[in-house]
Amino acid sequence: MSAPVLVSTRGSMTVLTLDRPEARNPLNGELADALLDALRTALEDDGTRSVAIAAHGPAFSAGGDLRQMKELASTPGEVAWAWPQSIVDLHRLALRAPKPLVALVDGPAYAGGMGLAGMCDVVLATRRASFAMPEVKIGLFPMIIVAPLVRALPRKLVMDLVLTGRAMDVAEADKAGFLARVCEGTEELWAAADEYAAMFADTSPLAVRLGRRAFAHLADLPADQALDAAQFMNLPFFLGSDLPEGAAAFLEKRPPRWKESPDG
Repeated sequence: MSAPVLVSTRGSMTVLTLDRPEARNPLNGELADALLDALRTALEDDGTRSVAIAAHGPAFSAGGDLRQMKELASTPGEVAWAWPQSIVDLHRLALRAPKPLVALVDGPAYAGGMGLAGMCDVVLATRRASFAMPEVKIGLFPMIIVAPLVRALPRKLVMDLVLTGRAMDVAEADKAGFLARVCEGTEELWAAADEYAAMFADTSPLAVRLGRRAFAHLADLPADQALDAAQFMNLPFFLGSDLPEGAAAFLEKRPPRWKESPDG
C-alpha cells in the first residue's frame, strides 16, 4: 500500500496529497500522523515557499474514522483523551506555520476535513466541493475544528452548521468568505494553485513569516490593544533586511533578492 500522504512540488509550492481515496481520506491515526510529519518537513524546507493540501478520490476528507471512534467508549479515559492528539498538533502547527497554507478542495470536506480546509490561509474549491460538520448526527461535537473555523467563518454560521450538521455548498461557502476562489473543475483548480504558488514566490519570506504570526495575535486582541501591539510589531519589519531590499528593487525596477533569515 502506498503512503497515506504523497508529497510533490509545483514550483516553490509543496503539495501534500491525502491518498486513501477508497476510504474517503479519513483522519485516522495513520493519515493524521503522516500529514503532520509531511507538513512539518515541508515547513522546514528552505526551497518551499508555500504548502498545499490536496486529496485523491471523490472526497477531500470525510473526517475522523468512525470505526476507530466507536471503540473509544471502551478504552481508558486517558487513551480517549489522547486519540486526537495528532490532529490537535496538526492544527497547532498550522497556527504557527511560517509559510502560507492552501487547501485544494475538489469534493466533500466533512468534519475534520472541513477543519483541514479551515486551518489553511487560502481555500480553493471546485463546484464539487461541499463543507459540513455532521458530528451531532452521530453523538459528537466538532470540538477541535471549532478553533480554526470560528476564526474563518461568521459565528452565527458556525453555530448553524455545528448544531444542524447540514452541508454548506460552494455557493454558500463562497458567499460567507470561506473560499478565495471557486473553480469550474480540477484542471482550473490546479491552475489556480500554480497561480498562488507564483504569487507567494514573489513575496518577502520574512514579511510572510512575521506577518502571519502578527495577524494571528492581532486578530484575537481588542481593537485598541491591537493598534498598540501593531505599532511595536512594525519594528522587525522596519529594522529587518527585507524592507531595504524590497524598496530598492521596486525603485530600481528589478526583482528583489531576498536573504535567508533565521526563524524566530
